[in-house]
This record gives sequence, structure tokens and C-alpha cells, in this order.
Amino acid sequence: MVLTVEQIWMQTLIPVIYKNTTKFKNRGISRGFTFLEILVVITLVLLLMGMSIPQFFALFSKPHEAEFKHLNNVIKTLRNDAVLKSTAYCLIFDLKLQQMFTAEETPTGKCREEHLNSPKILKPHNYSGDLILSLAQPAAKDHTALNSAADLLEVHINNSGFVTPFWLKFSLPDYTKSWTIESRGIMGSLLLLEQ
Repeated sequence: MVLTVEQIWMQTLIPVIYKNTTKFKNRGISRGFTFLEILVVITLVLLLMGMSIPQFFALFSKPHEAEFKHLNNVIKTLRNDAVLKSTAYCLIFDLKLQQMFTAEETPTGKCREEHLNSPKILKPHNYSGDLILSLAQPAAKDHTALNSAADLLEVHINNSGFVTPFWLKFSLPDYTKSWTIESRGIMGSLLLLEQ
């Protein structure tokens, strides 16, 4: 029996290939990543991006836009909490201290002295040094007709989630520009306007 070149080649090559592949299997060496490993890495990258991108954009937002967003979030939180817990709340704007407070409302309709401190968004909020709350009053069709000299404005949010309409005026420290934030309707949707 005469062996051909191809048969000799196969007899010598197959044991060598088999020997090389078993070396990797026995040592536990694998090549590449599993699908699960790739999914875990992608998930971690997306979570990190999700936490850092809003903070990155907050660096470039204007003070009046930041106050508008904060006030909008506070009102949404208070409305949801009022409906879920059947509790009335007060949102207090202090012109002298340049702060905004939140408090629970007593059964008689007065705001409690103790301010809310949790969750974090409901803690007393100081306005940025780049912005001054120059006017805070209940909403009316003609804002000039309501020239109240009060330094406090109490906005009530009842246990149905209805918000007392209000009107705020923010200005730059040198009063060159001003913006108004006005609540619209009983649901407290906000509107930001430049004056």
C-alpha cells in the first residue's frame, strides 16, 4: 500500500492541530469577551453618562433657568405628595432672606413654622448670588395693581394638588434684566418670560 502525499500530510497535520487546541482548553485561556461581559460594560458606561451629563449641562445653564427648573420640580413634588398623603402644603417666598421654604399647612389654613427638610429638593433654597427675587405676589391679570409691600408670599397647595396662582419677578443684581415666573391655572404649570 502506497501512501500518497495528501494522506501523509493529513496524518502529520491533524495530531498537531489537535494538540494545539487542547493546550488552550486545558489552560483555561479563552479568546474574546462573552455577550454578558459586553452588556455589563455597556450598562455601566450608560449609568455613568446618565449621572454626569445633567451635571455637566447645569454648569452652562443660566441662573434664571436653573431657578425655573428648581421651582417647577418643587411644585411637582409638593403636588404629588399632597395628593398621595392628603396633606396641604405651603410654598413660602421670602424677599428679605432671598429664600424659598416649604412647610405643611395646619388644618386652619396657616403655614407651620417648621420648614420641610426632606426630600432634599424641599429644603430651604437660597437664590443664587447672580439673581435677586425682587417681587413675589399672588397672580392677577394686572400685576401692577397688586403692589403689596409684604416681604413674604405664601403659595398654598391643597390636598387635591391645586396651587394658588402666583407671580415672581427675578432680576440681575444691577437690575438691567428681569424675568417673570408665572403660574398658570390651578395645576401650577409655570411660564418663564423675559422682560
